[in-house]
Parts: sequence; C-alpha cells; structure tokens
Amino acid sequence: MADAPPRTRKVTLVLTVTVLGVDSDTDPVTRAATVYRDANVYPHFQSQGFRVTKLQGMLARRHYVAPEATKPEVEYLTGVGHGAYNLFTGAYGDVIFQAGRYHPDEAAGKIVHLLSCQAARDLGPDFVVNGARAFFGYDENFVFFTAEQDVFFECDSEIDRAFADGLTAAQVYDRVTRLFDQRIADLRGAGKLREAATLEFNRDHLRCPSSGGTRWGDPRAKLA
Repeated sequence: MADAPPRTRKVTLVLTVTVLGVDSDTDPVTRAATVYRDANVYPHFQSQGFRVTKLQGMLARRHYVAPEATKPEVEYLTGVGHGAYNLFTGAYGDVIFQAGRYHPDEAAGKIVHLLSCQAARDLGPDFVVNGARAFFGYDENFVFFTAEQDVFFECDSEIDRAFADGLTAAQVYDRVTRLFDQRIADLRGAGKLREAATLEFNRDHLRCPSSGGTRWGDPRAKLA
C-alpha cells in the first residue's frame, strides 16, 4: 500500500503595516523632539490605521532596534537621535545605524525618516542602496531655538504625518516645504529673523528623492 500524500492547506498571512519609531530622549535636545512626536506623530499614524512600535529612551539602542527593523511588517522607520554624515545614534550615543554596518533587511522595502544632524548625506543613500524605497533627513545640522522648538518640530513631523495620510514621497516633500515656507514667513512677520533664517537653513538641507534625486529613493514611494 502506498503512503498517503501529506495533507496541506493554503494559509493567507495578513500583516498589519507597522511604523517603527526609534527615539532617543537621554538629553534635552532629543527629549524635546521625542515629547513632540509622542503627542503629534504617533497618534496620527494610529488614527490612520497603522500599528506603531516605539523603542524610546534606553530601548533606542542597536541591540533592540535591529531585530525589530528586520520584521516584514515594518514598512516605515522614523526616529530622533544625534547623527553624523554616516551614522545615526540613539540612547547615550549608541550607534544604531552606520553606513555599511547593518543588515540589508533593516532597510529593504522601507521608507525612512530620521530627525538628526547630517545623517542624510551618506547614511541616507546607503539605506537606499540596501533597498529602502525613500529616505528623508538632513545632510547638515538640524538646528532649532528652544523658545520656538514646536515650530521646528512641526515642520519636520509633517514628513511623518504626510506619509501617514497616504501621499507619495514627492507629494510629501511638496506639503512639507509649503509648511516650512509658511512658518518661515510667520517668523519673519513676527520679527524673529534669526529663527526664520535657521528654519530656512533646515528646509534647504532636507534631503529626499525630490531634493536630491534617486540617491535618496523613489519619489513615487508611499505607504500601503
């Protein structure tokens, strides 16, 4: 008698699109940004039906981030930390991402937005080489004034909010630059010329597919 063939069944796996937030808060600069994002970014993603996983404070370290970033349901990676041209750091300067020193699965298929100094110059294109669909960040220092910090964080956070609303990378950039332009005009109108000039500096150093070309990804990239 022949052995019966193995029983099989078709299984459909449905993954909830997940946003991974990696936010340092171990110094006053990153803490201020993280507090703003907790109130204004992550709730908006949740309201649009995305699952949010947050690794903040002492969890914003490579040991914890790497395995989460490789999960197939993570399609958007966003975070706050300090940076250099080729790296992004978390809690107490722990290097989370460094060009050439992370697994490609941590980038592949993702849209990435990092609020940090300088990391867009070299780390951003490295993410794209490793499969990221788009990268948004700054290729020089991101500078803000404490008295006006919410204005600065609002402009940067519009990147996340616009992706949550289903826009393409090109549309996100257009919406974000319109907000930057409006807030720059508001500051000038209030006589805050240094603040306006600094916000303009941040706007001009925002790198993404629409402000640097395909080194920073595909302008058509969007979240599902």
